[in-house]
Amino acid sequence: MCPSPNSRDVILDAAEALVLDVGAAHMTLDAVAAKAGLSKGGILYHFPTKKALLQMMLKRHAQRFEEVRKKKWAQLGDGPTREIKAYVLSSLARDRKADRISAALLAAVAHDPKLLEPVRNNHQKRLAELTSRGLRFEQAAVIALAADGLRLLEILSLSPLNGRQRNQVIRELLNLAGKETQP
Repeated sequence: MCPSPNSRDVILDAAEALVLDVGAAHMTLDAVAAKAGLSKGGILYHFPTKKALLQMMLKRHAQRFEEVRKKKWAQLGDGPTREIKAYVLSSLARDRKADRISAALLAAVAHDPKLLEPVRNNHQKRLAELTSRGLRFEQAAVIALAADGLRLLEILSLSPLNGRQRNQVIRELLNLAGKETQP
């Protein structure tokens, strides 16, 4: 038997559904309350502002990415490149719903770039972790930035790659991750 979702999850699920339907800019706390089947007071108890709700949506999105990264990491063998390979594989794991939510959230943060501060800090932390595992900064940065760039292009439906080319690029990033380079 699955535990029933808590109110925060119900609210976040409703907010994600609305973001997919109308976009983050048009999401209101009233609409989230109606979609979640809760009172507006119930929403305000957990999220006093739309900004607080968007921040938690971004955090939840990052947590989901982290869960995928940990699964990919567990599937890889030990070694100094395990972390960067898990990063590439998790960054480029296809999830159409997550991509649509990402695109909608990107539109929201365009109006309030401060919402991205935790995401920016997370990227800095991740790059530091990748380089602490034995990769040179330049090597880890190029690989991570290439994976992030491809993911962003895909989120925005701008990628020029077909499926075969995409797979070739992923293989090349993994090959670059596995190469020992001289400083």
